[in-house]
Amino acid sequence: MILSLYKSYSISFSERFTLVHIITFTISIAFLCCISPLYGQVKITGLIFDSESEEPIPGVNIIVKDKLNGTSTDKQGYFSLSIEENDQFLVLSYIGYKTKVVEIDTMSILRIELEQIVGTLDEIVVVGYGSLRKRDLTGAIGRLKSEDIGKISSLNAEQSLQGKVAGVQISTISGAPGAGAAVRIRGVGTFGNSSPVYVVDGVILDDIQFLNSSDIKSMEVLKDASATAIYGSRGANGVILVQTNKGSSLFEKPVITISTETGVQQLEKKIDLLDGKEFAIIANEIRAGTYNNVDVVPNTDWQDLVFTSTPQQNHQISIKGGNNKTDYYLSIGYFRQDGIIQPSSYQRLNLKLNNSYKFRRKVRIGNNITIAPFEQRVVPDVTFQLYRAQPVMVPYYEDGSFGVVPNVGNPLADIANSNSYNNGTRAVGNIFAEYIFNESLLFRTSFGTDVSVNKYKSFTPAFTVFNPDGSPSQQNNNFSDILKSNSFGYNWLWENTLNFIHDFSKVHNVNLLAGFTMQETRSEIIGLAGQNVIRDGEDFWYILPPYIRDESNNIDMVNSIYNGVDPNRYYNMISYLGRIVYSFNDTYITTLSLRSDGSSKFSEGNKWGIFPSIAFGWNIDQENLMKEFQDLDFLKLRFSWGVIGNERITYFDRFSRVNAGLQAIFGNPDAAYVASTYGKLGNPNLKWESTTQTDIGLEMGLFNYRLTTEIDYYKRITDDILVELSTPGHIGNGQGQKIRYNAASVQNKGIEFSLDWSDKFNDLSYSIGIIANTIHNEILEIGGSDGIDSTLIGGNLANGQQVTLSKVGLPIGAFYGYKTDGIFQNQNELDHYPHLSQASIGDLRILDLNSDGIINGDDRTYLGSPIPDFVYGWSIDIEYSGFDFSMNFQGQIGNNIFNGKNVVRPDPYNFEKHVWDRWTNEGSSLFEPKPSYGGYNYLPSDRFIHDGSYLRLRSLILGYSFSNLKLGDGNINELRLYVKANNLFTKTSYSGYTPEIGSYDVLSSSIDKGIYPIPRILSFGMTTSF
Repeated sequence: MILSLYKSYSISFSERFTLVHIITFTISIAFLCCISPLYGQVKITGLIFDSESEEPIPGVNIIVKDKLNGTSTDKQGYFSLSIEENDQFLVLSYIGYKTKVVEIDTMSILRIELEQIVGTLDEIVVVGYGSLRKRDLTGAIGRLKSEDIGKISSLNAEQSLQGKVAGVQISTISGAPGAGAAVRIRGVGTFGNSSPVYVVDGVILDDIQFLNSSDIKSMEVLKDASATAIYGSRGANGVILVQTNKGSSLFEKPVITISTETGVQQLEKKIDLLDGKEFAIIANEIRAGTYNNVDVVPNTDWQDLVFTSTPQQNHQISIKGGNNKTDYYLSIGYFRQDGIIQPSSYQRLNLKLNNSYKFRRKVRIGNNITIAPFEQRVVPDVTFQLYRAQPVMVPYYEDGSFGVVPNVGNPLADIANSNSYNNGTRAVGNIFAEYIFNESLLFRTSFGTDVSVNKYKSFTPAFTVFNPDGSPSQQNNNFSDILKSNSFGYNWLWENTLNFIHDFSKVHNVNLLAGFTMQETRSEIIGLAGQNVIRDGEDFWYILPPYIRDESNNIDMVNSIYNGVDPNRYYNMISYLGRIVYSFNDTYITTLSLRSDGSSKFSEGNKWGIFPSIAFGWNIDQENLMKEFQDLDFLKLRFSWGVIGNERITYFDRFSRVNAGLQAIFGNPDAAYVASTYGKLGNPNLKWESTTQTDIGLEMGLFNYRLTTEIDYYKRITDDILVELSTPGHIGNGQGQKIRYNAASVQNKGIEFSLDWSDKFNDLSYSIGIIANTIHNEILEIGGSDGIDSTLIGGNLANGQQVTLSKVGLPIGAFYGYKTDGIFQNQNELDHYPHLSQASIGDLRILDLNSDGIINGDDRTYLGSPIPDFVYGWSIDIEYSGFDFSMNFQGQIGNNIFNGKNVVRPDPYNFEKHVWDRWTNEGSSLFEPKPSYGGYNYLPSDRFIHDGSYLRLRSLILGYSFSNLKLGDGNINELRLYVKANNLFTKTSYSGYTPEIGSYDVLSSSIDKGIYPIPRILSFGMTTSF
């Protein structure tokens, strides 16, 4: 047939040959085109999981960048996809998660983590004794993730919350190495301990200073009654939940992470004090002829001599991994901080082990353990001396001995003769077991412990600083002193919970919790003190001679070692708890919580307290009416009410103290007998402090969760506040003695606001966060019974003056003193205005507020509040092509600072430079009086009240990350290099070292008595994982 065709078409051989080649070539090309994709393709596989929970994510969309081919993950989070050899990137997306672009690795299984968009309704949030979807939350909870925790401080993890969580105010107690911070959640609600309780992996603690920030996975701040009532008598001041890093079975081999950071600390700013010549001029104005030639006086800058730049370092190595039965996380960390006042220092070693094991499909057991030994070198608090030390005095004489600083003391001599150390170990952990009855029912039991051992020792040798003429000055220590104390404390906590979670027909979602807990706490302190050791070396500290020679009286005094023991403190608590969370159609949510605590701290009839709460939530976005709003992702309205408690009193407050001693009995026969008297009366009627809190909140997400915002109004009233008050003498308590009563009420109310915006443009992603809250603190009641104080005074200064007053209508720890109205400009004004007898022209004019013609203590009044009206923070985070940049600002407005270091001035101390604005003659100054050494102008008054508002750049970070680097035959998953600055600058009108002046004592907040400055820290770091 073909031949006939050839003939019919008369095709020659050459033509037939050419046609065969064409047909063959065409078929070959078509075949090659079909098989070329097969030969140029490779298959990749991977696993995608949640970055927080490390649970697999099903249904994730995966496409090749700039192409259409893709796939999605199965129920176990796995995927496989055929790609071309030259494809380089995959794009991963899923509702509620940030879109992620990853580099393709064809040599191994890809394991990719996706980060949830903050605020999405399916985000898992840790709550007391469990976790909930954000859509089911009815409480006010702030959250901080691991990437934010290490940005602020390597020492105190709680400082990472500053400026990041609305409603949380954190004030650094001191810039000294190892110093803590005062944490307040929604204001100050008690006169005692106002710190929140911490729960670390289920163990209830009073602080987390021992934790390594790098070991923390997340921190949740529980603020309202719906969130905190499950902790009952511990929840009144708020609760901070801390989750540490866990192992993972999602990696085919262990992941090792190494991080190192080193930096330098330096003084952020100096106080602007007079130099030598300026001081001499002022001194001559106060006392004529003090310095004959002001041009030749010494000029010593004591701040330059004491403050120095010092290193800080933080290093860690961790390993995590696991399989389908077990997972583990192990880390070792070392932190060291040398103080800017040498030789103060703090160093800590952290050992962390978390692991769990599954067997028989229904049982999981595990442990979470942290061991943290530390060592702290303490120096005397010399900042007050630096402020007062006269610049005309020399630090050393020509022979190298310390120079005298009259009435102040040479701070260098005090530092050189101080040998104080605080060493200890903190061990916190728990073991747990879980039994899974079925997919809905889980039983968990855990046993946790917190053990602390501390050893403090201090030795001061005999020394004397001599005057220039060789005579001894007032700065001396005639006999060497030794002080040593050992303290031991532990508590154990046994918790048992049963949790039922079930979704009925995808309409009725129920989460039930029931639990029983027991806790026991013990502590003990023993101390030793002695004088006049044989030699200064530590080997001789505890060998004392039998006598101390008193040369002034030419006698020998018997020497001894004095022992002191703080009694064993012991108390326990038993608790029952329950919670019901019911959600209807993911739209209407109700939460009921109840806890009953029984404490041995209280007498019969008051041992038990009941703490209920109720809350409602409405996911408005689930209503059909809201479906037409395409840009609205979620909208929730919530309300909560509840009662929570505070049982933080010492164990012995309900008991009366008895003092024994020899008493003389006259008669027949005369004799001395051992007799006992009341030292302090107890109060057997003490009961729990009770806080009633109401919260209304609104949450909203827009534009595919790019914008999320939350606003809350809260009101919390604390009744039956435990406070020590003076009582009338007729009850037999002795003059000046105080008894603790449930005798005060305090109200805190305010508004909290947070807003987050995040977006991505190609390789550029960024986020902006803003938080703010208002605080209004007011005492509603204090005292009230006949003869009992209706005020509480505090804020002691070094000269014995007290500058805070707490009474009805004022905030806790309010400043009080005299109000001034300018300066006496002439004799006529002095003659016609009330004044103290020692007042003269050029002195402050103090107002006679009660108009009785006399200036006395009755004219003292409210001057200001240490509690800010407004606390805020904002942050910026940017990522672009491997670079990352972040800034965190934090500040507050409306609080006052009492400059206590400037009030205490009985002697010729140095001055701040604003003294140059002093009054010299009529009309020369309206505000700055003539200089003087103490007296009339240094009574506590509004002259020493300063605006405490400030804005601080808490952290500034610039980093670059390398990914999938080759190292020999292995891969480096990530290598990140960064530079960081903490406390880079502070904008404030306050002239002291820092406007951030914290105190654990709520009656002494924001009083500057000479705080150890908070240093600026500049550091460089590296993090790598493989």
